[in-house]
Amino acid sequence: MYWGIKLNRLAILLVVFLLITLGSGIGAAAEVYVQPGESIQTALDNAVSGDVIILKPGIYTENIKIDKNNLVISSESGNPDDTIITAKSSDNHVISLQADNVKISGLGITGTKNSYAGIYLSECNNCIIENNKILNNGYGIYLLNSKGNKFSNNVIANNEENGILLSTSTNNTIFGNTASDNKDTGIHISTSDGNTLTGNNISSNDVYGLFVCPESDDNLIYNNYFNNNVNAEIQNGVGNAYNTAKTEGKNIVGGSYLGGNFWAEPEGTGFSDTAVDADGDGIADSEYRISQSIYSDQLPLISSSKPQQPGPPIANFKIDNSDGSAPLSVQFTDLSENTDSWGWDFESDGKIDSTEENPVHVFTTIGTYTVTLSATNKNGTDSKTAAVIVTHPVGNSSMNNTSEDPKTIENSSGANESSDNITSAVEAGGNRTYYNQTEDSGITTNAGLDSQSGSGAVNLNGESNAGTNTSGANFNGEYNAGTNTSSANLNTSSVNLNGENNSGINTSSANLNGEDNSGINTSSVEYALENKTDAPGFEIAYGAVSLLAVFLYRKVRPGN
Repeated sequence: MYWGIKLNRLAILLVVFLLITLGSGIGAAAEVYVQPGESIQTALDNAVSGDVIILKPGIYTENIKIDKNNLVISSESGNPDDTIITAKSSDNHVISLQADNVKISGLGITGTKNSYAGIYLSECNNCIIENNKILNNGYGIYLLNSKGNKFSNNVIANNEENGILLSTSTNNTIFGNTASDNKDTGIHISTSDGNTLTGNNISSNDVYGLFVCPESDDNLIYNNYFNNNVNAEIQNGVGNAYNTAKTEGKNIVGGSYLGGNFWAEPEGTGFSDTAVDADGDGIADSEYRISQSIYSDQLPLISSSKPQQPGPPIANFKIDNSDGSAPLSVQFTDLSENTDSWGWDFESDGKIDSTEENPVHVFTTIGTYTVTLSATNKNGTDSKTAAVIVTHPVGNSSMNNTSEDPKTIENSSGANESSDNITSAVEAGGNRTYYNQTEDSGITTNAGLDSQSGSGAVNLNGESNAGTNTSGANFNGEYNAGTNTSSANLNTSSVNLNGENNSGINTSSANLNGEDNSGINTSSVEYALENKTDAPGFEIAYGAVSLLAVFLYRKVRPGN
């Protein structure tokens, strides 16, 4: 009994010790930073389970081996373009992984060749390889005797052999990767079962997009974009599938349903490029039978917005103002296609003045400029030119030219005009007698009458002429020679409207009260005589008027 109690206590103490030891081990996990020039391998050798190895931006030249479980190796920036591991020896894998639960992310991996890989996984389980750029190696990713691993959002390109090779590996997921421009095959499945390939862009590979050997079974391949000269070499196998059930969800070419794959070809003549989709659901109306295989894709995708491989850049732009005076501000708007970067030469000197996509430039010196845009992508550079003409500044000037028509001045002299009324003199009766023409009866214009008739001004507005002096107006083209009217308030009866001649008659307010009336103008009688008309009774009327004038003269003469 005693020894039993002792043994129980010892067992409890041992368990507690182990827990403390394990706890202290977990607590020892840490973030380890590595700077360019330092050794990644040294950090890995010193690492314990759970450590996170973080690489500062820079280039690391070495081949590394990972053989400890539960580690993370990643770039600090998450950008594979600024944190790069390049092989020190091209005859070895850049990263050789023989462990479980390891994550590698955000790294550029390059520099090996022949049968060696950027990342080589052997007997690895549940590892994650994501967001890496694996370029210019023998193989991109080589997976051997491994299971349950995930490969996502990697770019695997320009490798000498296959982009991704699975060999005797099972239940791995390959999702969202780009496998392109590899010298052999984009993704090669060899004697591997139960793997899933979905959401990958597999394009422009030299031999095949996808290769499946006859010993590979139960693989599911759907929602991938293929665009290769030979998209698939499928040597059968058992239980493989090239589409899933039609399910709502965004597919790789932007359609509304998941189903099969998009089968394009570089010349635009692939099945999905040309297939019919009568109901517009983004699924072709007929299945796609895979060449030289027992398999077909029963729900092939079709879409007008399929992802395109970028071709050479095509430079193009427009200008909002190509001609004007200095300083001339010009907005340049890029219209280029397949362009990653822009170079603008505004000054015609071969130097890049701006790298903006849509710049504004101010030309301050006169001259003709040949503006050049250089549009660039990974496939090359294209350029376009346009002319901008800058001229001398144009000053502002104003000129007021005022001219007067002498006839207008003559015909409307003495007129009272306002900004709201337009008054003009119009000739009446063909006798050079002018009267006022106005649209406002409140405006009076003195009509200039024939100077030979001795006539003055007359108001033809139909109003009383209070205070107006009107002399001898002839309304009918006849002569009122010598007629003088000078009353303060002119009565229209004092004006001859009846076509008769009032030669020499004083019609109102004549001085008949014994005063010297020497002011009577007798020349008007003579003038009237000279200009008499042939109207009947003119001589009789003239004689009567003359006698009456003599009689009145003697009657009022001083001394009588």
